[in-house]
Amino acid sequence: MGKKLFIALGNGFTVDFLTHINRKEEIDVINLFRRGAEVPWPTTRMPGFLSFKHCPHLWNLGARPNMDADSAMQLIEDIITCVNVYASKEKRNPVGHDYRPNDIYIYAYKELLQYLKHLFIFYDKKIVEIPDSVEDWPWFQFLRYANDNEFYSEIVIVTYNYDIWLERVLQKFNIPFTIGMIGENNPQVKINILKPHGSISFTHRQKMDKDSYSIKLDNELLDGSTDEFTVGYENLDDNYLVSALIPPAGESSRFNHTWAAQIRGSAKQKATRLGSEDEMIICGLSYWHVDRAELDELIVSCDPLLNVTMINPHPKRTINAVLTSIFSNFVAYSGSSTLKEKITCQAS
Repeated sequence: MGKKLFIALGNGFTVDFLTHINRKEEIDVINLFRRGAEVPWPTTRMPGFLSFKHCPHLWNLGARPNMDADSAMQLIEDIITCVNVYASKEKRNPVGHDYRPNDIYIYAYKELLQYLKHLFIFYDKKIVEIPDSVEDWPWFQFLRYANDNEFYSEIVIVTYNYDIWLERVLQKFNIPFTIGMIGENNPQVKINILKPHGSISFTHRQKMDKDSYSIKLDNELLDGSTDEFTVGYENLDDNYLVSALIPPAGESSRFNHTWAAQIRGSAKQKATRLGSEDEMIICGLSYWHVDRAELDELIVSCDPLLNVTMINPHPKRTINAVLTSIFSNFVAYSGSSTLKEKITCQAS
């Protein structure tokens, strides 16, 4: 019986992919507002999604295509932190008062959610075909080896990215996978991908008319269970009642989204099954203070003798400290090229 392999992926994994295919500059997943003026509005197909016309609350809070990456992430963090608190706050009105909270951050969150969905759809369309050069990408070589070799009996990939380039790479080379909790489950398939923060490929069963698309500005956070979604890789910009995405720096448990809690629960259950002979690889996770609870939930579920590897050229000191304090078999690497050596060592 082979080992279980558990992989947790953050934005750094996507950056590594885009760097390998020489598209990192054109497809900027670090500064999420930089290309905002180029993203088309769904009904007109005209560029300008990030604008005062379409996202007035985001705009009034300072979102601009020309802002730097640190300022962009700080604004996103401000919005998400406010909505995290709002989502967990007991809703009550003072007696005799028609009380309403300051809605700008809630409305900006709604705009941000839809903007990010269409930003990554816009980015996805830029890569019409996965290039053949991806066959030399260390991550692909390792995943293909892990899938084909009996060294591993099970591969669980928990990715907090909602782009679909990982899936498209696997599809290009006919490597089978399932999307856990969404769509059909095939126990014969070794690779199981879980996406607790959602995906641009998650399509809700209630499809709306495309020409009726709008960003609904209200205090209601639309929800749905995993059985209300399927996985689709065509017509990603169709209009659905619920968009299954949680923005960066968002903590899924605070929003009480049913679908996210179900996927998160599945990820925790699979992490709990890991023993001292199994492996965990962590790549490119930011470990922001507002979203680290999700990674912590996985980490503390594991056997402390688990073999843990982190791949990150610029890891935060905090995540290094946490992993060192929990796991005795922890190793850190600065780049994915080490995965090629891992294949060589296991194959010998």
